[in-house]
Amino acid sequence: MPCQDALRIDADRDYCIVSISDGHGSTKCPYSDEGAKAAVDTACAVFRSILDSKGDPFHTISSNKDIWLPKQIEQHWKNAVQEIHKKQAREDMFSYELYGATLLTLIATGDFVFALQVGDGDILSIEAAEEGSDETLRVDWVIPADGQLGPETNSLCQDDCWQYMKTRLIPLAPEATAPMFFMSTDGYANSFSNDQGFKQAGADFYRLWHDEGPAYIEDNLDGWLMESSAQGSGDDIAAALLIS
Repeated sequence: MPCQDALRIDADRDYCIVSISDGHGSTKCPYSDEGAKAAVDTACAVFRSILDSKGDPFHTISSNKDIWLPKQIEQHWKNAVQEIHKKQAREDMFSYELYGATLLTLIATGDFVFALQVGDGDILSIEAAEEGSDETLRVDWVIPADGQLGPETNSLCQDDCWQYMKTRLIPLAPEATAPMFFMSTDGYANSFSNDQGFKQAGADFYRLWHDEGPAYIEDNLDGWLMESSAQGSGDDIAAALLIS
């Protein structure tokens, strides 16, 4: 099967949008790799329109993060996969499930960080517990897991999926040091025997970033992820690091 994960990073302005998606890859979702690609493109387009507008993006997001924004993501994604299906002239009777995928998106500006998630996957924040020291790191989930059992997950293909989207808006104090954020599809966390092992990996990335620099991580990340998958979940993994 083709890789079911998609990743997009828009970082050419005074903000950064990082979006990853995991297509379900089941027999009921034969085009979920395309659904994942549509998901990350949709998220970046919706948030770019807000961040590039003349209004106050913090106010717009804080006022609309629970209903209007999730509905926009859902509608734009569903329109996108309908258009894909039409262009491909596929014989399958159209359903959103054919393209089912999860979505995690993180936005960072100089004033705030915003996270949106539907379905499984992880966004960690990693920061020094004491100012100026990385000896003790605080690692935690930005958005708590859904708590669903087994392989079940919420999905963009569900009816009214906006109701299952979780969000978190984090204001940043002036001149404050923002945490590092690590985000990945569920294939990475599932490659560890427990949550503590996964959180330790997040702490390791933080130390590598500060000790070795981003180029070192970039050169080695593919190999690390492939090794983790081969020895663990066997699943596709998309992952990204964001630090301001």
